[in-house]
Amino acid sequence: MQRPVIHLVNPLCTAYAGSERRTLGYHALLAEHAKVTLWADVEPDSALSGYPIRRIDPTTNNIPCRGTIVLIGVFVDREDWLAQARPQRVVIVYNTPQPRRLQRLLEFIEEAGLPAPDLIFPSETHRRSTGLGGFIDWGMYDFDSFKPVARQATSRPFTVGRLSRDEDLKHNPHDARLYRGLIDRGMRVRLMGATKLAERFRNDDAVDVLPTGSISAQVFLQSLDAFVYRTHPRWNEPSGRVVVEAMACALPVVAGRNGGYRELMKHGVNGFLCDTHQDAIDCLNRLRTDPTLARRVGAAARATAVDRFGPVHQARVREFLLNGGCRAS
Repeated sequence: MQRPVIHLVNPLCTAYAGSERRTLGYHALLAEHAKVTLWADVEPDSALSGYPIRRIDPTTNNIPCRGTIVLIGVFVDREDWLAQARPQRVVIVYNTPQPRRLQRLLEFIEEAGLPAPDLIFPSETHRRSTGLGGFIDWGMYDFDSFKPVARQATSRPFTVGRLSRDEDLKHNPHDARLYRGLIDRGMRVRLMGATKLAERFRNDDAVDVLPTGSISAQVFLQSLDAFVYRTHPRWNEPSGRVVVEAMACALPVVAGRNGGYRELMKHGVNGFLCDTHQDAIDCLNRLRTDPTLARRVGAAARATAVDRFGPVHQARVREFLLNGGCRAS
């Protein structure tokens, strides 16, 4: 029996963004079951040189053809080649809050006479924001890498960390004040992907500011005692991959409410959802002073992540991408 042909299309311009990591996760998920090709809209990140990536170039007719085309993200214009590709099936992963781009793409696909696309959303919250139907997939997670590690008894301060891309919308404007409040209560802060704050904490030994990708995400998370995550009020996080990875590492997560990740979190059970700046400080200080609570919430967070996104979830996503089955979330 001939294997299905699947083209995974993404900018692949950074090795650390959630969209790119979702793309590589799909590649790993499908590689044994289909003929899968990775396509980059732009020059791919050199850190991904170990992957068999093809660069889309309509001028030389180097484009995905036939089969299933999976467009991961709508932040790149693809009209110049998509109609020529003549796919049997189109899948759109709508994983960023860009409704106008999504609408324009849907209209183009209809006008071009292409198959009506199947939609994938990274959370039910994000799906509801569109009013459209579709399949829910939070992405692929490696629970053998993102896992808790035994911590030796030391006298180091309780360490709170945050990880994300180094972009303004990924950070709350008042994050620096939050971190200062934690430091004033005797905590240590580790940040990866927040270099714009480096100068503000340049002379403070209680803060480590690391460039994005300077160490692996799992190693960074495994160095923490708790994880904090808030974004700019103008950015509604569609799901929050880093939040799930922190939960997988059995970290108690303290997060703002404007993100799809709140679907996973029950306040005080497997994480904490905070409405105000002071709420976040109070929750983290409570975790610092109550190690039993921190361990209990962290263990529940890990159990939630593994249960929701383990083998059953992965099989359902594989079936949807291969055959269009299991359309319910």
